[in-house]
Amino acid sequence: MRDWLQSFFVALGNRTYLPTWIALFVVGIAFAYAERQNQIINDQELRAEVQAEVGLIRSHLEGKLTADVQLIKGLVGALMAEQLMTQETFNEVASYAAGDRHEILNIAIAPDLVVTMVYPYERNKAVLGLDYNKNEAQREAVMRMRDSGEIVLAGPVNLVQGGTGFIIRYPVFAGEGADRRFWGMVAAVIDADALYAEAGLAAEDLPIEIALSGRDGTGHQGGVFYGDQNIHDHDPIVTDVFLPTGTWELAAIPRGGWPKQPGNLLELRLVLLAAGILIIVPTFMACRLSAVRRATINTLRKRETELERNQAELEQLSTVAQNASDSIVLSGPDQRIFWVNEAFSRMTGYTVDEAVGKRPGELLNGPETDPATIREISEYISRGERLHREILNYTKSGKTIWVDTNLVPVLDEDGEINMVIGIERDVTSQKQNAAELAVAKVAAEQADRTKTEFLANMSHEIRTPMNGIIGMADLLSETELHEDQEQYVQIIRTSSKAPLKIINDILDLTRMESGKLSLEPVDFDLESCIENAVDILRPVASEKGLDLTVNYASGLPRTVRADDGRLRQILVNLVGNAVKFTASGRVDVRVLCASTNPYRLTIDVQDTGIGMTSAQLHNIFDRFSQADAATTRSFGGTGLGLTISRLLAKQMDGDITVYSDPGRGSCFSLHIQCQAPLGLPGHIDADEAPDLDLIYGCKVLLAEDNRTNRLLIRKYLSDLSVDLIEASNGQEAVELCAHHRPDLILMDMSMPEMDGLTATRLIRMPQNPHQPPIVALTANAFASDREACLAAGMNGFLSKPINKRELLHGMAGVLDDPDNLRRVASG
Repeated sequence: MRDWLQSFFVALGNRTYLPTWIALFVVGIAFAYAERQNQIINDQELRAEVQAEVGLIRSHLEGKLTADVQLIKGLVGALMAEQLMTQETFNEVASYAAGDRHEILNIAIAPDLVVTMVYPYERNKAVLGLDYNKNEAQREAVMRMRDSGEIVLAGPVNLVQGGTGFIIRYPVFAGEGADRRFWGMVAAVIDADALYAEAGLAAEDLPIEIALSGRDGTGHQGGVFYGDQNIHDHDPIVTDVFLPTGTWELAAIPRGGWPKQPGNLLELRLVLLAAGILIIVPTFMACRLSAVRRATINTLRKRETELERNQAELEQLSTVAQNASDSIVLSGPDQRIFWVNEAFSRMTGYTVDEAVGKRPGELLNGPETDPATIREISEYISRGERLHREILNYTKSGKTIWVDTNLVPVLDEDGEINMVIGIERDVTSQKQNAAELAVAKVAAEQADRTKTEFLANMSHEIRTPMNGIIGMADLLSETELHEDQEQYVQIIRTSSKAPLKIINDILDLTRMESGKLSLEPVDFDLESCIENAVDILRPVASEKGLDLTVNYASGLPRTVRADDGRLRQILVNLVGNAVKFTASGRVDVRVLCASTNPYRLTIDVQDTGIGMTSAQLHNIFDRFSQADAATTRSFGGTGLGLTISRLLAKQMDGDITVYSDPGRGSCFSLHIQCQAPLGLPGHIDADEAPDLDLIYGCKVLLAEDNRTNRLLIRKYLSDLSVDLIEASNGQEAVELCAHHRPDLILMDMSMPEMDGLTATRLIRMPQNPHQPPIVALTANAFASDREACLAAGMNGFLSKPINKRELLHGMAGVLDDPDNLRRVASG
């Protein structure tokens, strides 16, 4: 071993081994740089992790406090609406509003600063009659609140019942303008420990240490009131928690403090050491091989003479080979190279002198070359057979290249190998392109899945609360209301449809872009379809004083076959735009057909509105585009309606064209190709009254985790003597179905513990003798959701938001014909 090392260092003194010295120097520099970069990256990642935890906790704190303040604002609104509210009514309102907010210890109502109502009542009734005007302990703070007219968040303070808490004081004013006067205040006590726990500060597995500063919302000047104040001495991540009034300062460090060195230092050094060995040892061996080769070449030059060759043939072949774009290698029976062309040198970096006498594998194969391919080449050559393969080779500089090689053994008269001709081509770029295309394909597929999941989640998150808002507004509209109250309810119902239209437009556009939107042609009455679409816009046109007319040409077919729902969607968009952008005058709808084909329809929508310039017409059908920014500000809209309408028209073998004169109006022409009717029934008419006798007195199981939606459906069914059984998750639904044997199940698809699809599959298992019809209630609006419901064994599909008529239609439909999958479109 000692002799080997001695010869090693002696050899390094030779100039041939200069690359080895360079490799040692480069590896040393790389070691130092890699350790420094690892330290920087580790510090950045750790600070980013702490920052993420801090951001999460801050959002929880802000969310909780903002929600509590909004709750108080809601109570104030209720008080102002019903200033003669009784304690019993206040208990009900406060209990419903507070819900499961365990951090709210009590709420007090103090008109003229005298407590008249409290919640919870039993625990706080001793406070009734407390006069803040005479209470010296709190009078000064209350007066400051009254004079400032702003919300005051005080604390943390020690509570009489034990623990600490925050006090929210909300000043209430009555009247408007000069009649505005101070009415009193609403005060709420927030349990500090409960707030910390729900925000995640008290979690045992919290990976960071935290300090909160800013008593009474005074920021970093207010002192630390939660956590260790020494955290500020250890370079913490600091952020502000924004309160309804003022801020808190949140400081955090990793649990146990910042580490002095990365945890992966040992592993990094081992990897670097291994990499260094893999670089230096092959470099040394290559240098040693080069030295041996030089000595061998010098000996051969002295001892060998060139073989006689046919000079003319050699020059011809040499000219062809030298000028070929592919690399050509000629090897003898022993597979040693005796000639290469210039293309070989350009591809590999080896000169002719460096290549001659070597086997191709000695020059070009490396650590990552496939051993199986090497063996296959050797076997084919030994058998004298041709071979075409791709192989990973190395150039002289160590760069890896993919080579497409054709090996042709040349045999003599006895069948022995005389030489091997190798024709090679560098296909590295093609390989890289193929790999990049594969990566891009995977990325595109992942992006498509991500987009689909995002749209599904967005649809669910918007439709679920909108179901409660629209449903409650519908129920409220059926009660006796004052004129102003009726107007407010109509505003709620109208405004709530805007986000649903946006999400429906985005989902339609996504389906059309992905080719997943299919038309559903049915036989329908053409005039009824058009009149239904126009009637939707008549109230708006009448309110603006516009004449809205529909004219039908002669020769129109009475019944056609097409997708009536999509035709109605296009007409509502075109007529709606005409009414929206017309301040005075009229909107005319003309229905025509081609003289040679009565089912080739043209529907013109002409208005006397603002019109458009030729520049504005250029991009009017582009997505998220309107005529200009001023149009968006004046009239609103997302800019998707015309895009979707035109795509739908093209799917119906038609198009939409437009002519416009600025200041005088526009005319949009819809062209579609319908078919002759087949005499088959179309969609169920949603305006037809459902058969309530099928529902009356039924036992219905409602599986819905949203309490507001359960209340809404309970109200919808309240006048039908329905025995309603409620479950808040799928597991409860399965158990209650087996126990109560309902006549019908209304099943939400997304629930905790067990979703609706899983619950349906369990109910549909063969061992369950009772198999009631099941109707899906879902905020998801994709066709795949309907298919999943059908596959799970459901009989109906209702998309949120659901109104009363749609619910009763769906229930009556499955009770009448449970084997027919029904879907009532909503929104």
